[in-house]
Amino acid sequence: MTRKEASLLAEEEETLDKSVSASQPDPSPSSHRLKFLTYASALLGNSTSAVVTNPFDIIKVRQQLALSSRHNFWTLGKEMIVGEGVQSLWYGVTASILREASYGTIRMGSYETFKDLYAPLLGPSVPFLQKLLAGVTSGALGALIASPCDLVKVQMQASRAASAGGAPPYRNTFVAFSTIYHKGGLKALWRGVGPTTLRAAVLTSTQVGTYDEAKQRIKRYASSSSPNLLVAHLSQEGLPLHFASSMIAGFIASATSQPIDVLKVRLMNERAGAVAQGKTNTSWSVLTLLLKTEGAMGLYKGFGMCWMRLGAHTVVSLVLFERFRALFGIRPI
Repeated sequence: MTRKEASLLAEEEETLDKSVSASQPDPSPSSHRLKFLTYASALLGNSTSAVVTNPFDIIKVRQQLALSSRHNFWTLGKEMIVGEGVQSLWYGVTASILREASYGTIRMGSYETFKDLYAPLLGPSVPFLQKLLAGVTSGALGALIASPCDLVKVQMQASRAASAGGAPPYRNTFVAFSTIYHKGGLKALWRGVGPTTLRAAVLTSTQVGTYDEAKQRIKRYASSSSPNLLVAHLSQEGLPLHFASSMIAGFIASATSQPIDVLKVRLMNERAGAVAQGKTNTSWSVLTLLLKTEGAMGLYKGFGMCWMRLGAHTVVSLVLFERFRALFGIRPI
């Protein structure tokens, strides 16, 4: 072999090595930093959204727990303010922030990781299915880990008993975790984890997955439409596109996850003492009783407030998620 041939062979091997390295995940510190900043963006977006939407969330929870359908969300909100004060709209906000800091961070932060994982398995012909499956996996994982935070949030937001002078069921969020654990163990903390995980899987796939798909479709439609100021903004990444896409995703996520949410809330509101004594209902018994006493529409009890809360949460969390990603130098979803 001549020196020239050896040199060409070495160049070909170097090129091959570079192509192989490019096709593999980058384990460098910069890659780890981008992943960390992605999770940080999800944490900041979801935690902020939890604070903003807590009033909607607590009214939704109380509507879902009520056996009577006589209260609409405006009436219930007014009664809460008059009877318990304006601060009642932020009951359970600490638990809400903890829930979003864990559940929300995991489901949004890991969404693209799972999407990249499913890409070679499904191929390029079904990109929307890839997004939905990524949402199912990341949502289920986040809910499975953060279920105790969700349980405490529901119990802190439930109606305060008049016999207790309107006092919360626990002195604060952290006392709630301790009390529930000591009365019922880990089983009590993960009460309702089944419907919680199912709801999160459905919600994340139809929220984040639909948002991802809506963005691409809106951009394609805007790019092929007659040029005007609105179309120009929707054809590229930015606040108008993120807002429009998240509005679509918020409605679809609310409609698909609401029935499971009603069952989850009712299961989670059972106290730790009842769980410890085995005096609890199953998801099936709760569903059967609800259908028998309230009819099928009972599964959509509080939908108006659910849509307002989840719609607002979707817009705030996803728009902020995208803004923080841009701030940290990460490409959009």
